[in-house]
Amino acid sequence: MGAITGALVADARVQSTSIWPATSLAAISHGEALLAGTPLPIDLTPIEAVPAAIGSAVAAPPLLANGATVALFDTIRATLDTGIVGTSPDPTIAKATDIAQSMPFVEAVDAAGSTELAVLVGAFSGLSGGVGVIPARLACSLVAPDGRRGRRYLSGLTLRLLGQERPQWYDPRRRRGPKEVLPGLWLSNLYGVGRFTEANPDGLVLSLCDDEGSVPATAEHLTFHLEDAPNSDANPNLQFVLDDVLSEIRTARERGRPVLLHCRHGASRTGLVLRLILVMELGLDAEAAVMEAQCIWPHTSTWNKAWNREVERRTTP
Repeated sequence: MGAITGALVADARVQSTSIWPATSLAAISHGEALLAGTPLPIDLTPIEAVPAAIGSAVAAPPLLANGATVALFDTIRATLDTGIVGTSPDPTIAKATDIAQSMPFVEAVDAAGSTELAVLVGAFSGLSGGVGVIPARLACSLVAPDGRRGRRYLSGLTLRLLGQERPQWYDPRRRRGPKEVLPGLWLSNLYGVGRFTEANPDGLVLSLCDDEGSVPATAEHLTFHLEDAPNSDANPNLQFVLDDVLSEIRTARERGRPVLLHCRHGASRTGLVLRLILVMELGLDAEAAVMEAQCIWPHTSTWNKAWNREVERRTTP
């Protein structure tokens, strides 16, 4: 998902629009056509090839004439196999990978110059670092011309291109929250979102998981990518994602705007961010932050050792 989202965000950023540009729409259509069994055009250009390259990583490589596009397919295939973005003999692909790996996403895209290079830089940045390297406000502001909210569709497209199914999550069943735990900060699980938006139509909803359509289209809503898994490589850009979440919360509260933070169960990911806020605002150590968080939000969970390590890292002088 990171590669496709990165390419679309970069394309839109270069062209100063929040609507998917024509090049992005063409790229998506080639990805969908590949899934339908339609042969790709032999002269497919790199700027329109990222989704198809993702899909071709699990299938036979197509017949292509453009050298840079062939190199793009080869590099994406190798990266998905090894997890490492390697070098490419093609100068355009090599330059894109170098820029993507040398600086943060926004700086890298802005440094690319041309639209084609920016799209490739965005794709390789997202491919190597995941969708978490893309600021949520950029990733969530893109809308397809037919009105689709981009993130959920792009996630589904990526899974289909990779021949995977959307994971089935345990349903929390009961509503938790929304509850105001700090001035202007509300917490809930997935089932509490609707009640918050009804009571706070001008509020900001921050999702730490797939909202599954629970957030009304009229609400301002940002989604952040956090895999609730304890292995250290599950969230390669954990620090960046958490800083992004904390920045949005801080800005909303400073402006007196109610903000809801939620994940599926309102426990692990939500509890992590709550602990970090308490560390920042009250100067608590990691242990005290857990105790305080569980007092004001009893659902706070500490099962995820990766989350615990991140809190401890941020409290270490």
